[in-house]
Amino acid sequence: MRLVACRYAVVQFAPYRETGEFANVGVVLMCPETGFFDFKLQTRKSKRVTDFFEELPREFYQRALEVMQTEFRRIANVIHDAPVHGRPDYLRQIFDSLLHPREAMMRFGPPKAVMSENPELELNKQFDHYVERAFATPEYVEQTMEKRIKSLLKTLTLVAPFQPDKVGDDTFYARFPLVQRRDDLSTKIIKPFNLNQAEPVGIFDHGDAWLQKVRRLRKRNLLPEKVLFAVAAPPVSDTKRYAAFSEICGELGATGIQTVDEAEQDRIATFALG
Repeated sequence: MRLVACRYAVVQFAPYRETGEFANVGVVLMCPETGFFDFKLQTRKSKRVTDFFEELPREFYQRALEVMQTEFRRIANVIHDAPVHGRPDYLRQIFDSLLHPREAMMRFGPPKAVMSENPELELNKQFDHYVERAFATPEYVEQTMEKRIKSLLKTLTLVAPFQPDKVGDDTFYARFPLVQRRDDLSTKIIKPFNLNQAEPVGIFDHGDAWLQKVRRLRKRNLLPEKVLFAVAAPPVSDTKRYAAFSEICGELGATGIQTVDEAEQDRIATFALG
């Protein structure tokens, strides 16, 4: 298949003009050369959006989605009836008109262009990236958390630095991003720990993987007494995810691991200095 030029834009839900806050909730894509036009909106995981704007009734978001879907279907009909002569330029004008700034809860991010062999797959790819945040694996999120903690540690006067290191022996070990060593012995560990996955099963999977490592290190007396997991938690309002998060934290506590919200920098600093 040959590459064709596609234009796309991210659909943003921005209910409060006063603050300018928004959530990415969809993607619309057009290929003027072929006449392809389609869209994808976040209708399945609406709770993530409505939790962000917790003061706003859920019906506002649902209604905004319906209005946007109606508009996209109208555009699809216009494209279907577009004249053959000068069609690509005409479709570009339609797309530009669609993205024109509007005073509404739904708006569009800056238009972007991409070359693609398959516009439909490209639409799904961009939706996964901008709306589903497919790139945000637990490891990616934890790397971001780690950078914040490292910035905090740089402001402290420490007896020894925290550095990446493996903890264990030749039989079993685990790698930690922030390990403090004194006299060649690991004395403290700080680990960024993301337990804010989209589903409870994801929280259990990631939590259980590290629980197994911690238990094995403890059993072999390879883990220092002072270990802190700086945890990213799901919202309390999401009862199932928060219950999974609480269960994992409780089990970590049973192994002697301290847990603290990753935003509580004072407690992280106290641990690092203590």
